[in-house]
Formats: sequence, C-alpha cells, structure tokens
Amino acid sequence: MPLTIPVLESWTWPWPILTLHMAYLLSGLLIAVNYVPQTLRAWRFPAATLTAQSLAAWSIWTLCRAVAFTYGVFVVHDLVFLLVVGADLFGRVAIVVLIVRARAISGKRNKNG
Repeated sequence: MPLTIPVLESWTWPWPILTLHMAYLLSGLLIAVNYVPQTLRAWRFPAATLTAQSLAAWSIWTLCRAVAFTYGVFVVHDLVFLLVVGADLFGRVAIVVLIVRARAISGKRNKNG
C-alpha cells in the first residue's frame, strides 16, 4: 500500500490535490521537452557528445529511472506518475543511445585514419 499524506486526503476541497497533480504533470512534461534540444545537439555533434557526456553516469541515471517506472507500474498505479517518469525515462534512453552512437562513430573514425 502506498504511503499517503492524511492532511491532503482529508481536505474536502479537491483543488489542492488536483493542482499538485497538474503541477507534477507539467513539470515532468517540461523535463521531457528539455531533452529535445539536447538530443538534437547530440545527434548533430557526436564528437562533442562523446567529450561532454558520461556513458556510465547516464546509464546509471537511466537504470534508476527504469526502476522508478517499474515501481510506478507495480506499486503506485498512478497514471500521472507513470507519464512523468516514462517521459523522463524515454529522454534518458535517447541520450544513452546517442552516447553509444557517438562512441561507434568515434571508433569508425579512429580505425579509418
């Protein structure tokens, strides 16, 4: 059973909880939107991506977010939570893929000359 905050649940006025749900959803979507310029830059400039981004760090962050998403699916059962964590997970996976791509491109360049 998920932990709850009795003070928020006991309020008969639904606006505090609804407002918090919407703020959380919007903050998560804002995070997801901010992955777009980063992924575009990583796609266009693989050498800079390889220099600036740590595959180990991004992999660990992605794994932790995957655990949070799994927790949401099996324990929390909250659509807003799953949307926010899922969007963030998708962005993190994209960055990891682009770092791996940058490594592959770098390896091809090193072998060819």
